[in-house]
Amino acid sequence: MNVKLNVGSAAPTKNGGKSPRKEKKRFSFRKSGYEGLLWILPAAVLLLIFSYYPPLDAFYHSLTDWDGTNANFIGLDNFVRVFKDGLFWRSFGTMLFLTLTCMVVGNICTLLLAELIYNNRNVRMNAFYRFMFVLPAIIPGIVTIMLWGKIILTGAPNGILNTVIGWFGVKPQGWFYAESTVLASIILYGFPWMGGTSFLIYLAGLNGIDESVIEAAKIDGITTFKRIIHIDLPMIKGQLKYFLIMGLIGGIQSYTLQYAITNGGPGDSYVSMVPGYYVYRAAINDSEYGYSCAMGVVLFVIILIITIINNKLIKTEGD
Repeated sequence: MNVKLNVGSAAPTKNGGKSPRKEKKRFSFRKSGYEGLLWILPAAVLLLIFSYYPPLDAFYHSLTDWDGTNANFIGLDNFVRVFKDGLFWRSFGTMLFLTLTCMVVGNICTLLLAELIYNNRNVRMNAFYRFMFVLPAIIPGIVTIMLWGKIILTGAPNGILNTVIGWFGVKPQGWFYAESTVLASIILYGFPWMGGTSFLIYLAGLNGIDESVIEAAKIDGITTFKRIIHIDLPMIKGQLKYFLIMGLIGGIQSYTLQYAITNGGPGDSYVSMVPGYYVYRAAINDSEYGYSCAMGVVLFVIILIITIINNKLIKTEGD
């Protein structure tokens, strides 16, 4: 028997017996993961134009003598002027006093409201209270300012607060329009400092506390005050940190009451002058845009330093 063996024969291939070739991988923009960049590109462009370009442009113009039209390069002269400007640093001290005082008073009252609602176990009443205390937030801010400046804390004898203190034999005060009471009026603005959405953030933090922790505290006989100090406050450290940072930043930038009511005065006293309004006045009233930009850059650096220090000193759990 003759048997023929085909040694080394290979199975037929699809490409006609030729050795297989590696197929080239086609680039797929979708599979590469870069497709997501197209979705964020419009937001990134708008962010660069409206959020990053203005401060960079302000830094450039802070090195110039700019009147809004012509800008002549003068180097660091504006910054030297800022550090020699007594009114700027006086306004900075006023701002710190108002910011720290309002932060302490406002956060204590807001936290107290959150604790009261948290400890109230009536679900329907809690919903009603939340609605009533958030309701003032929908009122335009300028309306609230005018209400306080023209009706509640007006210097007129028939103003609401002057009428109330008159019942106790106290003579009418000038409030926003008197040097001796203008700072107290700014602090009193917004009394009782509980309206808005801030207390909801505290309340959300309190609701996030494990119920077993509260029950264990009750079993151990811990009073409500001790529970707030030793359990509630440490557990809402993140919310406290948030309000501290945003309160400082907002306080440094704020000049709403000065713009709407006091104009940094009353009169030429500059008692209520704050850096934000000083920057605004230098640009709008005096057309010193370059100097105004320099003050803005100094405020930016101060805010940045405060934020970095705060992040280093106050750490939440998990940082």
